[in-house]
Amino acid sequence: MSEGFGMRSLHPTVMLFYYAGGMAFGMLLFHPLILLCGWIACLIVNWHLDGGRAWRHWALPIISILLFVMIVNPLVSHRGRTVWFYLGDAAITMESVAYGITMALSLLGLLTLFVSYRIVLTERKFLYLFARISPRMALLTMMAAGMVPRLRRRLSTLMLVQQTRGVTVAEGTIAARARSGARLIASLLAWTLDDALQTADSMQARGYGTGPRSSYPAFAFRGRDRWTAAGLLAFAAIILVLWWNGSGFLNIYPRLAPVALDSGDCWTMAAYLSFLLLPLAWEWRDRRTWQVSSGKM
Repeated sequence: MSEGFGMRSLHPTVMLFYYAGGMAFGMLLFHPLILLCGWIACLIVNWHLDGGRAWRHWALPIISILLFVMIVNPLVSHRGRTVWFYLGDAAITMESVAYGITMALSLLGLLTLFVSYRIVLTERKFLYLFARISPRMALLTMMAAGMVPRLRRRLSTLMLVQQTRGVTVAEGTIAARARSGARLIASLLAWTLDDALQTADSMQARGYGTGPRSSYPAFAFRGRDRWTAAGLLAFAAIILVLWWNGSGFLNIYPRLAPVALDSGDCWTMAAYLSFLLLPLAWEWRDRRTWQVSSGKM
């Protein structure tokens, strides 16, 4: 869908507050059931934005990181009074396992939210938000965020081209693969440095950073932006008040507390899920309007 549709059509300032709040609450709240439901809400957002293609692309490294956290925490932290078993002289406690699972769920929600952030807050919107404050820093941050995907695409292109010349890292001896890999990396670095020089010359010729820009992309703050911002602020205030009163947090050490949600935790989870799913209301509304206008309903 285009940037003028649904969730993408909201003002960049509203979406920046949405993602900043979602990531902050994903770290403040520390209850496995709340974090699990929050992750499901983030998955729903990703599914509505692009059918979940971007998340599936990053699923393997994300799951690998989470498994590493879940396994390593009980091995390095032996706090807790409920000992399940001993691994050598190290005690594996129920509390350390629960803490590792909760930490992994928190990271899972944050990383899933960041995947949709890259879809919604495009480079144009990022520059709109931060170029007036610090144009050089805004451009540097934007280029750094897109460096890894860009290098992966270029490396795939180089591997396809070099295969026609017999340069491959999939066949041959270890020494031959190492030489082929070194040639690929050297070509990738040369391509990247040449592109960086062209970008720097182009920026210098246009006078980037020498003064205030004369024009910016127009992002009007419309009625849907005001309603969304008001709703996000209301839910954020509810979450903060409940969190300040001790809700949305599971006491793990020294003894694991009951995992069941009390009334305060339920209200916290409801506010948190409402915060994460609120912008999707415009996605559903615009989809329905498009279906009605196109005669599909």
